[in-house]
Amino acid sequence: MRIGVDAKWYFSGPPSTRTMLQNLLPPLFKFYPEHEWIVFLDRKDKQLGFPFHQSNIKIQYIWAGVNMLSNLLILPYHSRKYKPDIIIFQTFAALHRNRSIAFIHDVLFNNYPQFFTWKEKLYFLPLKWLTSMADRVVVTSQFVANELIRYNYRKRPNEIDIVPLGVSSDFKPADELDANLLQRVKEKFNLPDSFILFVGRLNVRKNIESLLKAIPLLHDTKIAVVIVGEEDGKTNCFKEILSNPKLQNRVQMTGNIGNEELPAIYAMATLFCFPSFAEGFGLPPLEAMAAGIPAVVSKTTSLPEVCGDAPVYIDSPNPESIASALNHLLEDPIMYQQKRKTGFEQARKYNWDKTAHRLMQSVINTINK
Repeated sequence: MRIGVDAKWYFSGPPSTRTMLQNLLPPLFKFYPEHEWIVFLDRKDKQLGFPFHQSNIKIQYIWAGVNMLSNLLILPYHSRKYKPDIIIFQTFAALHRNRSIAFIHDVLFNNYPQFFTWKEKLYFLPLKWLTSMADRVVVTSQFVANELIRYNYRKRPNEIDIVPLGVSSDFKPADELDANLLQRVKEKFNLPDSFILFVGRLNVRKNIESLLKAIPLLHDTKIAVVIVGEEDGKTNCFKEILSNPKLQNRVQMTGNIGNEELPAIYAMATLFCFPSFAEGFGLPPLEAMAAGIPAVVSKTTSLPEVCGDAPVYIDSPNPESIASALNHLLEDPIMYQQKRKTGFEQARKYNWDKTAHRLMQSVINTINK
């Protein structure tokens, strides 16, 4: 079988999709070498060098300036050279004769429009129509599947496959990581000895503002907050909150972090807090759990489905709720260890090998349609 994969965001693009592609392609190539893989990459990344060179993997560099236009017009044109039996698209499927799967991470702009710019909402307008044209749809959670049915993106639930994301084996407790790496990362980012960690895009949907408002309410007046990520999409003015005298010298912003350094930052954290208003999946809490860090997580959208009983759940808009959860974990060592254990168990349910196998089953389901 010839399988086309839209991997334009392998090197650059939305962090969540980039993480998915970098972790999902290796097990797909490993477990299914009998198939021919046609991988479509962004031509601006050609100089970076795709790390797979097997004879059954063909690379096609294409224009990827706008994902929707690239999928509709450019990718199908280049696919004629290889005549794939099926193509897995990121978000927007194309109108062509090949079988197709649309891999959709969320449609949060429908029920949470306040978190998106008018340009983003305009950009996603054709998604419903194009999704209905795909032979099959893949999503990462039951929550997203339900949303697709709710908003009439698909009419039949049996045409939607749930393929949860995985947690990389790079995320592990500090005592299982190289001590020199930990020390190097700590010095590079001037990390404190004790800190609450947030990892994600710095936009309004992630609700960093409520986390920062919770910090002055903590009983521990010295523990710091480390925020990892870069501004993306619709931002808010949470930086104005940093002028609060009670937050002085307690907030560290690192910007984006490389793949090698991020596991070390997770492992050195005391707690992880993810107060997001809405998620299609929510990978950072699982990464924290795999690193042995108890998580405080919003009880909303996909997060309870993905995180199970492992975190302490919060009312995301309420700084008092966030502070109460953080205080309990900081002051109750028994609860801390219990959440650490259940976090390990929850994170082990998710790995990229399982993701690859489930995606391949969706491919088979589509071909046999």
